[in-house]
Amino acid sequence: MDFSKILEIAFNFREARVLLTGVELDIFTLLSEREMDLQEICEELHSEKRATQYLLDAMCAMKLLEKKDGKYKTSTEVVPFLSKYGSECMLFMLEHYANLWHRWSHLTDIVKGKTITIKPVDQMSPDQLKAFILGMHVLALRASKPLLKKLGPVPYKKMLDVGGASGTYSEAFIEINPQLQATIFDLPPVIEIAKERLKNSPYKDKIDFYVGDFYKDELPSGYDFLWLSAIIHQNSREQNVDLYKKCFAALETGGVLWIRDYVMSEDRISPKTGALFAINMLVGTQGGGTYTFEEIKEDLNCAGFKNVHFKIHGEQMDTVIEAVKEE
Repeated sequence: MDFSKILEIAFNFREARVLLTGVELDIFTLLSEREMDLQEICEELHSEKRATQYLLDAMCAMKLLEKKDGKYKTSTEVVPFLSKYGSECMLFMLEHYANLWHRWSHLTDIVKGKTITIKPVDQMSPDQLKAFILGMHVLALRASKPLLKKLGPVPYKKMLDVGGASGTYSEAFIEINPQLQATIFDLPPVIEIAKERLKNSPYKDKIDFYVGDFYKDELPSGYDFLWLSAIIHQNSREQNVDLYKKCFAALETGGVLWIRDYVMSEDRISPKTGALFAINMLVGTQGGGTYTFEEIKEDLNCAGFKNVHFKIHGEQMDTVIEAVKEE
């Protein structure tokens, strides 16, 4: 670590903020349809001319836009990702990141012990909730297939996708095991998003829905496979023990629980992405964080699970822990 590297870290916010402002204004969709000059863009965005020019020129310098003869257009290589009509549109995910920007700005106050009001998922605005759920879908689409390839066979019949959001992993598991029947358990507005997204899925007849709040309600029972993906980091350890007990009750004897999340080294500094994600939970939840294997194992044991072990171990949010409900 040297002087230049420290400056680089401190200045990393600049390009992120430019990109996120472009996303919030939907500039990339606008300029993917036709070239426009500055005046036309300002009229479309109802924006201030000088500020808009500086923003557009910065985006050109970042290779997000192209500029020729005073006209701007979205760079061809980013259109699939940054236009709302793109084949791999990631705008929902980036809109969620824009929401996170505002939360992270409170980090210093939080570390100093000041209380910051944090809205739980069920109190998000409809637009914020949709951005969050579909943003996670974009991430899961890319992550699910390589992850499931590492996991190998999924020899189960009935799956409960706890906090399953838009159902991306339910689809992925059914794709590799067509005999599997999946149930997505989530909050009412999230289930509506999932139903809308899955209405044209080739696996829609293999997926049903169960409305509930795992903080308040029991889970439906009779499953031999529970999938708990990117959930435990939003909870305190006490909340996780309560959730694991509900998972234990939902499983048939001999059934398994798979947990996908970050799993930290014992000193909590590796993986780096997990350490930074713990900050995301600090600013975005009341008690969430990232946990070590021993912490997760201890909490699962408290809930009645045995034979807790790594199914696969990765450096991103691609570690999976298996726990068994033994006879």
